[in-house]
Amino acid sequence: MSDVPTGMLEQTMKWIATYLPTLYAAGAALSISALMSLYDGQSMLKTATGSLVCGIVTLAVAGSLEYLGLPYNAVTFVGASIGFMGADKVRNKVTGFIETRIGGAKGNE
Repeated sequence: MSDVPTGMLEQTMKWIATYLPTLYAAGAALSISALMSLYDGQSMLKTATGSLVCGIVTLAVAGSLEYLGLPYNAVTFVGASIGFMGADKVRNKVTGFIETRIGGAKGNE
């Protein structure tokens, strides 16, 4: 007898089917980032951590596509773009955006 609660497999499969585009985009970001880091000759530690960061950032951005003015079916393109840019460039973009928003608010006071 299995220790898995009744219906758990069905619920898991339904969740995966619902969020498959987001999971695919995160996987694409992770894979592309890893391949680009290896191509650039980065260490394995930097490749692994950078790839995971890109996958996690893609998951975070996927929930915000409507706020950013993009349709949900653009999630794969966004994930691939994040993976291609890499963790360092994504960090620079996000930091620049935040500094612009905070700096602009301070300048108006």
